[in-house]
Amino acid sequence: MIKRNTVQKMKIMEYLMSTKSHPTAEAVYAEVSKEIPTISLSTVYRNLNTMAEDGEILKFEVGNEAHFDADISFHHHVYCKVCKNVFDLHDREIANYIAENANIPNFKVESTNLIFVGRCCDCVAPEETVQSVQSPAEMYGGLNY
Repeated sequence: MIKRNTVQKMKIMEYLMSTKSHPTAEAVYAEVSKEIPTISLSTVYRNLNTMAEDGEILKFEVGNEAHFDADISFHHHVYCKVCKNVFDLHDREIANYIAENANIPNFKVESTNLIFVGRCCDCVAPEETVQSVQSPAEMYGGLNY
């Protein structure tokens, strides 16, 4: 089947590439519909799912919602369960550890999707201040918003 590059698909990809927020389909729809008022939510869902199936974008579930990411490089995610923000985590040590230790009998690992769940520094209560609670960038080194 021939895949077409429609205006809708191009605008969806353009938006995903412009944000680090790992939006849901509804958030993508809210932004793309500003430029294409006639686009429907179902068109956004269909395009996002097709793009994910084709490996053009990442789709991952966190907080009972599907999130989408134009960054298809090998990386993981950090999810704040309070503010619901998702951050990229580019950490070679974690990646190397997973790659070296993913020896599952009778199974070939083709990809991983590791999501750390917790609270970001903005959402940790003041009385919980712990030495290790720092800004996300300090805490995770390669963290991107």
